[in-house]
Amino acid sequence: MERGYMERTRFHGKAQVYDQARPGYPQEAVRYVASLMPAEATVSDVGAGTGKFTVSLAASGVGARAGIRMIYAVEPDSDMRTALAENVVAWPNVTVVDGSAAHTTLPDDSVDVITCAQSLHWFDHDEFLKECARIGRGGRVLLISLYNVTSFDSAMTARTNSDHFGADLAGGANGPSDSDAAGTAAAGTAALAAIPDVSVSGRHFRRTVAEFFDAPTIRVFPNPIRYTRDGWRAYMDSHSHSPLPNDPGYAAFRTQVDAIFDMRAVDGIMTDDTTTMIASEWLTW
Repeated sequence: MERGYMERTRFHGKAQVYDQARPGYPQEAVRYVASLMPAEATVSDVGAGTGKFTVSLAASGVGARAGIRMIYAVEPDSDMRTALAENVVAWPNVTVVDGSAAHTTLPDDSVDVITCAQSLHWFDHDEFLKECARIGRGGRVLLISLYNVTSFDSAMTARTNSDHFGADLAGGANGPSDSDAAGTAAAGTAALAAIPDVSVSGRHFRRTVAEFFDAPTIRVFPNPIRYTRDGWRAYMDSHSHSPLPNDPGYAAFRTQVDAIFDMRAVDGIMTDDTTTMIASEWLTW
């Protein structure tokens, strides 16, 4: 297969902390995704990162009714891909691929399902859908997008000091409620409409649903995350926009990260009522 489409992305140098600190996906959500797939499906997990979703999906296919024939974990960043390869070594049904959303390097007419976990907002619409059409088996493919949607905005993209954090996060908007009946279409539709604008991850999910899907099925699953101070620091270090520890602005960034924790933590633990949002649809050409 061809190599080297994009050896460095904004996550380069962050693979270790990404693998350590980024939240995974609840088992109920992974089982739901697996249940959507045809028997003996071949899957391309595009933008696989360090394998947060890939490993869970591989495990779900073992002994499942339908089963998963093969997962091609496609990741453009060499740093992330190295961690990915280490994480999937126990799963013979996973092949790590050096490729991108526009150039997966997979053969024509080769996959049944394309999954995108926390990655679809990075993809060029036309190029990605063109690639989906190329690799989709028989002129169709099941596209599944997953996002862990945070209950508040942790991106810090428009703030310069802790006073701004208070303005943006006080009264922090809630994500989709845990009381929603997870796995029902009505709950999913209501949750999509209820995603607050304060959540960057929520905006990513809502925007990509509008851009890449026509009539998707949407589901929501609770995925609450509990952070210690060190866990929160590592999570924030893993973001694409976060400076690396050797960058000049890192000390100020860490001060801002700690300010969020100090404002929201109770007894040394900060809870984010994260929800896993899933959109799926069969695309045909």
